[in-house]
Amino acid sequence: MTGNYLNKICGLNAKHALYREDGTWFHHLTKFPGILFDKNGYILFVTEEEYVSNPDLKANKELHVTNGISSLKQYQKFSEHQKLLINGAIITTHNQSDEVVRIIRELDIILRKKSLVDKIKKLYNNTCQLCETRLEIKNQQYYCEVHHIVPLGKPYNGKDSLDNMICVCPNCHTQLDFKAIRITLESIKALKHEVSPKSIEFHNSLLV
Repeated sequence: MTGNYLNKICGLNAKHALYREDGTWFHHLTKFPGILFDKNGYILFVTEEEYVSNPDLKANKELHVTNGISSLKQYQKFSEHQKLLINGAIITTHNQSDEVVRIIRELDIILRKKSLVDKIKKLYNNTCQLCETRLEIKNQQYYCEVHHIVPLGKPYNGKDSLDNMICVCPNCHTQLDFKAIRITLESIKALKHEVSPKSIEFHNSLLV
């Protein structure tokens, strides 16, 4: 992970970007706007004066922040959109006219209990519970995905259990990940297993 990568992938347009996982010490910013990243977010300095005059920064040969940049009031946590971009890899190729030719996006997805995932897919016959799409890829082979309503891992720590899972098509899965659609028990068109109302309520609380 580098500051330049985070700056570019998040579209923050800083002229100088530095990264330190724990956010406690950095080399000095020399161009502005400048930005300091840690593993969970960043702090942006629009001008050099704003950077130099900050009383919370201890500037010697290197820059030290005793409790990390996350302790500063200007600190911004990564948004959900930024987290998705950071965890994936976006590669864009341009031609001479700067027209985008190709975009490749890859995400690493960890399924902790494959047996539960397979059970959900089988229960719904590879059919999306939200839009009823059944995506045939070839020769009666079908593709679907399983969405954890409360996401696994930090910071949400959702349960890897059937009542926190629904079977969805890739399109609905993307919209759910980006918190672009609301879920209700009534909006789930096929429901053959118990889904936690608390998980649904939590998902809806994250909608922008």
